[in-house]
Amino acid sequence: MELQKGQRIKIGDSTTSHQIELKVSVPITHGEIDISCFGVDAQNKLSDDRYFVFYNQLHTPENAVSMKTDKNITSFLIDFKKIPAFIKKLVITVAADGNSMIKDIKRGEFSVLANQQTIAHFAILGENYEKEKAIILAEIYEKDGIWRLSLVSSGFHGGLSALLAHFGGEEIKEPVKRDGFQTEIKSPSSSIDNSTVNNTTTSQKAPVNLKKRGDSHKISLEKNTKEIHVNLNWNMNMGQKTGWFGAKSTAGIDLDLACMYRLKTGERGVIQALGNSFGSAHTAPYIFLDQDDRTGQSMNGENMWLKKPEFIEFAIVFAYIYDGTPNWQDTNAKVVLKQLGEPPIEILIDNPDYTNRFCVIASLTAKENQLEVKREERFFGSHMEVDRAYGFGFRWVTGHK
Repeated sequence: MELQKGQRIKIGDSTTSHQIELKVSVPITHGEIDISCFGVDAQNKLSDDRYFVFYNQLHTPENAVSMKTDKNITSFLIDFKKIPAFIKKLVITVAADGNSMIKDIKRGEFSVLANQQTIAHFAILGENYEKEKAIILAEIYEKDGIWRLSLVSSGFHGGLSALLAHFGGEEIKEPVKRDGFQTEIKSPSSSIDNSTVNNTTTSQKAPVNLKKRGDSHKISLEKNTKEIHVNLNWNMNMGQKTGWFGAKSTAGIDLDLACMYRLKTGERGVIQALGNSFGSAHTAPYIFLDQDDRTGQSMNGENMWLKKPEFIEFAIVFAYIYDGTPNWQDTNAKVVLKQLGEPPIEILIDNPDYTNRFCVIASLTAKENQLEVKREERFFGSHMEVDRAYGFGFRWVTGHK
């Protein structure tokens, strides 16, 4: 199928495979071309740097999108079954470096393949552009549960910086080595500051620190019923990467964020990576775990959203060390709960427990149009012990990731 600018197609009309490959070849008369693919959320924002795939970050955490280069061809392998629910669109971009422009491309090719067979292609002709330094070549997006492709082929005179700004990101320049030479990294950093995630801005009020077991703070659900964002970040001193709150991450521990809940309807359950129980943002329980960061290499840690906190009767937020030595003191684990119009609630786990892998960090209890957040900081040896202590009454079987 020969694609035309502005054309939209349903990918499922051409293949039944849940995997496709996008190939981009853009020979240029002078200079360099950077080709990238990044995922945006329902607000059309690049809210998570881990979903920017380019020459310095070759895949997303769960390999939903992976990139490879072979001479002058850049390929993106996309697995629709692995794309997390919050990613609603994949944007394929082409950006010219230095004094180059898109019009300097001789003749490029964009192809869509499934089962190693080309199902669609498009000729990229430099003569069709003027002063653009970056273009959105195509978008892969979800609509009504169906993945589709839109051939955009439109650009930005301001280059990659302008393109990223369009999606709520910005270009960060820091020295890295590429092909043995010193160059600049082209990666997005959310233009939203630390008080914002997924386009949900928190109040500028000072954080509420729950320092002692039993300390609590109430969130008003009458004034505001927007989602609550729960972030877990940690540090093992030997890590390489700095997270939101200055905490270095590590590949030596697998610390998982989870919760047990009971809704006002009586429904109850567990949200956790173990057993792939990630929850749902659009149906009950309206609690959604982003994904499992098994290595600690994610700068944003692990994230959970309570989309409709007014439905919660009682819930506990807990973390457990799935792999690694149970040394909570050295993790410097920190949980932050954020909500629009409310101060962030911070809980630092600094209890020197060296034997138990499970820590119930906070409880959330419905109280007259409010949700009381209380510091728990209680340590347990298993899911069953946590369940017994808080009376959910689940039946437990062995699980794995």
